[in-house]
Amino acid sequence: MSFLFRAFAGKTDGDGPSSSGADTIDRLLHRLESVTLVADRRDGLRQLKDVAKENRVHIAAHGMAILLQILEQDRSDQDIVATILDILCIIMSDSDSIPGRDGTSLPDDHSTQKLGGQLTEIFLKKSEHLMLLLDFVKEYQFQIRWPAVRLLCIMANSSPKTFQNVLLTVGGAVSNLMDLLTDNREIIRNDGVLLLLFITKNEPSLQKIIAFSKAFDILLDIVRDEGYSEGGVVVEDCLLVISNLLENNTSNIKLFKEDGCVQKLCDWFSADKLGTSSWSEQRKTNATRMLNVVRNLVSPLLPSPIVRTCQDACSKCGLVSLVCAILMTPGVPLNVLVQALNTVAELIRGNSKIQEDFSAMEAPLKPPRPALAILLLSMLNERQAFDLRLAVLYVLKSFLYKNAAMQLTILQSVIPDTTNPSPHTLGQLLGGALFSPDNLNQWCSEIGFMHCVVESLDHKKMLVSLNVMPSAAMPSSTVMHQCVHILREGSSLQSKIAALQLLCVWLSECPDAVEAFLRIESIMLWLLTQIVDTPLESSQKLFQGLCAFLLGVCIRYDRKPETRTEMVELVRNRVGAETFREKIVQITRLENFLLASQRPDPAVKSFADLSLDYDFIKFYRAAEGKICRAIDESQEEHMASDPEVFNQQRSELLSKDNRIAELEAQLKQAHYLHSQSAQQIENLSRRVELLTSEIHIRDQEIETLQREKYDLRSNTKHEGDARLEQQVQHLTATTSQMQQTIEQYQALMPELEHLRTLTLQQQNQITSYYQYFEQQKDGGDPSSGLILEKTELQARTEHLDSLLFSWQAEADRLKDELVTLKDQFTQKEVTADELLSMTRSEAQQKTRELEEELEQLRTKYSDLNMEQADLLELVTDSDQKMKDYRERLRRLGEPVSDDEA
Repeated sequence: MSFLFRAFAGKTDGDGPSSSGADTIDRLLHRLESVTLVADRRDGLRQLKDVAKENRVHIAAHGMAILLQILEQDRSDQDIVATILDILCIIMSDSDSIPGRDGTSLPDDHSTQKLGGQLTEIFLKKSEHLMLLLDFVKEYQFQIRWPAVRLLCIMANSSPKTFQNVLLTVGGAVSNLMDLLTDNREIIRNDGVLLLLFITKNEPSLQKIIAFSKAFDILLDIVRDEGYSEGGVVVEDCLLVISNLLENNTSNIKLFKEDGCVQKLCDWFSADKLGTSSWSEQRKTNATRMLNVVRNLVSPLLPSPIVRTCQDACSKCGLVSLVCAILMTPGVPLNVLVQALNTVAELIRGNSKIQEDFSAMEAPLKPPRPALAILLLSMLNERQAFDLRLAVLYVLKSFLYKNAAMQLTILQSVIPDTTNPSPHTLGQLLGGALFSPDNLNQWCSEIGFMHCVVESLDHKKMLVSLNVMPSAAMPSSTVMHQCVHILREGSSLQSKIAALQLLCVWLSECPDAVEAFLRIESIMLWLLTQIVDTPLESSQKLFQGLCAFLLGVCIRYDRKPETRTEMVELVRNRVGAETFREKIVQITRLENFLLASQRPDPAVKSFADLSLDYDFIKFYRAAEGKICRAIDESQEEHMASDPEVFNQQRSELLSKDNRIAELEAQLKQAHYLHSQSAQQIENLSRRVELLTSEIHIRDQEIETLQREKYDLRSNTKHEGDARLEQQVQHLTATTSQMQQTIEQYQALMPELEHLRTLTLQQQNQITSYYQYFEQQKDGGDPSSGLILEKTELQARTEHLDSLLFSWQAEADRLKDELVTLKDQFTQKEVTADELLSMTRSEAQQKTRELEEELEQLRTKYSDLNMEQADLLELVTDSDQKMKDYRERLRRLGEPVSDDEA
């Protein structure tokens, strides 16, 4: 463990031992390492435990290996195992209190756990160490099981990611930990819950394994047995574990719903009498955690089908009604009430049936009044807490989300009903808050009206003509004029930002609203003045960007070409097109935008932190591209002068679509032919490789023959003519095979020439595609024929104006389609270039390789012919020598026949 000493020997903090303490530790460690009697080892461990807290670093650097060795060696001795586990808990814990000893948990501040985290990572470098601890967890004896669980809790909290990774590699580890939840000793069970809390944070794999080990049922049973919200800290830990298992984990959410756990939540709310007893701090925390479990089931960040099924399950079992009842229960603490409001908001968001039931809910007053109206009164009450007012606004936004009927009802109730005057209709409350001197009331009213008109052109038109009378002493005014008044005269930047959000959504795709807005005196100059200023703070940059975005909305959706042209010229002259677009785009880079886009409920601590609405961010992202292009497209008209022109343009677009489809089919065919050509080239390459290898084999045979030739020269007297003739025959056969190989290669040459021709044809075809795309690209924009003369527009009647307005939307759609076609043409052009370049380079490369290989084969063939001629000459010379030898033998009187070898 020398690396431990190097890691920690340099520390001089409070954990470092004094010289005398270090000597004592060294003597104890030496004693533990050298003694043979178990009693002596047990006594030494007790002494080491007494001084472990003051000498953590020294023991960790010098004694960790010794302790682990003893732990493995004497694992059957309960006293030794329990003492070593206590020592490990002390040296690895960075807190004075150890989890499980007094019911407290470790702090989450990992900056104070540097030493414990390092020791944990060193300990877990070998998974066998964790397996050893898990074996101790299986033991039923209290003095072994509890210290083992405490040590696991310390390590899981000190270095959670490392602990989770190692735990996943140990088979059966989770099942051993789940057994802790069924231990009848509460202290071990509670520490088991705490351990699950640590290991389920941000680890989906462990979350799924634990959830499918019946964790939901066991944890909810513990909550029930402990007395629901009136239970202690173990109830909070159980609910935190359930929240960890459910948070953004769709498979665990499905399992929770299918196992009937939603009904158990319903039982919890039914059994808890929220208004009958005092509220301790722990009870407030437990109630908040339970509501958070419900929110994890229906979080808007989850996929819509999952949210819808969970909402239906909560509604079917009566959970929605029970949570809504908390809102009307007296004596509920503020933090619980705020969490209940947020839970109700997410339960009703986007679900028409639950929204309808919520609208019919009445407050227990005499006479009864709609619960939503009472909530709005609380939202607009300046004496209420800031968190409570924002939570009610979240309920209102969720109530209006995809609820067109209720949006219309609120807008209709803005104007007082003379037959049934009521000062507290939802519309009148929102309208009156717009004129309130309280800035938060103005912000809530503007966001509320924005949600009443989003995605509804009829509602936008209706809001243009609505007059709001805040009181009998004040004159009536339209919502738009009041928003402009807040922009110009308001004292709060947050209220101005909310007004800009309302106006941007309102004016988008609504020419009537744009026309009414531009009729306001000098509003254009005011917007330009705000845009050209140089902001210093992030909130001022956001305000400036929204002003530019609002001006872009006016340019895009104004139905009058002369006004639109005038606005574009002002922007280009006063601001600049690029600067204008940059002002709009910079919104997405601001911290306010990033924070508001993370969750739909406004999680801010003060009014100064309010900025953007979550649903406005979704609208902004969808419309940003169109608005940025508005200043470039403004030179073209957005209306058609004749329906026949539209029909002609549709036919042209359809013909181009058909032509594009044909070109795509031809391009696919070209790709197919190219792939076939590549396959043929690959086959030819393989055949060339085979021929090359065969020639290489023949070369080796020739070398062998050459060596045998030289041996034959030296051993001619000992070898007969028969073997020489056999070698000559083999050489002749080899030469014949080489000749056949060369002929086969030459037969491949026409096929290679055909492949080159096919590649050239493909190149010509791709070139024709490229030329066609260039012609389409240079053909111009068909919508340029839609430009109308100013004098012709002025001669239109009111009836034709309404028709032209409908044609404007069609022209916008055609323009978007033309932009899409241009993008497609550009993509086809790039594809054609890439295919042409790739085919040409591959064909040239293959041709060069084949030519080089052919030249090498020809060279080898020429060398082979030369060597064969030399060998034939050698054979002839050998025959002549053999004849001379036979003649000399005859002269010497030896009988020699002519056929003798």
